[in-house]
Amino acid sequence: MPNWCNNSIAFYQEDGGTAIVEAFYTDIQKYQDFKDPETNDSSNWVGHWLQSNRINTDNLYTRGFFTYCEFHDSHVRIDMETAWGPLTEVWDLMAEKYELAYVYIAEESGCEVYVNTDVEGRFFTDRYLLNYFDVDELELDARIIAEYCERLQEISGETLYFNSWEDVIDIFKPFDFKFDDVNALNKRLEMFGLTVYEFSSE
Repeated sequence: MPNWCNNSIAFYQEDGGTAIVEAFYTDIQKYQDFKDPETNDSSNWVGHWLQSNRINTDNLYTRGFFTYCEFHDSHVRIDMETAWGPLTEVWDLMAEKYELAYVYIAEESGCEVYVNTDVEGRFFTDRYLLNYFDVDELELDARIIAEYCERLQEISGETLYFNSWEDVIDIFKPFDFKFDDVNALNKRLEMFGLTVYEFSSE
């Protein structure tokens, strides 16, 4: 059984227009719950879009599923679950067919895949995230810090996300942690069962 990677992809027109984006959205919507005309089975498998567009999938990795699709003012956002990592070859084909550009953010914690190609922060602004391990076996002072971060996660969601390095450092102000980069910070956090991950841009 694979580790599932959560992906959000923003497709957009580089000229700022919306006509092609809207046509793309209309097309993609059909495949969120596609009914196979031969078997009558419904599925959100991404391969249905490829096959319907007569794209040869013999040498293409297509283990992924549409989970969400929405048209915004300037782009279409598609969420997908994919096995192990992003399906960039598939997204390249989608973008090529409609002459669109795209950026994406992907997260798969098992293999530590954290990617955000939106370097301008136009659609996806997350740059770092905080995860923690089980705190039961930690020493008391370490547990205090881990439970503090766990409480913050309960307030804000399952995982803490940050838009900048300054935001990361700010979260540790109560403990006077000051580091210049994520690697140095993680060496300090290791004993506390905490890890900060930085999203790669590629």
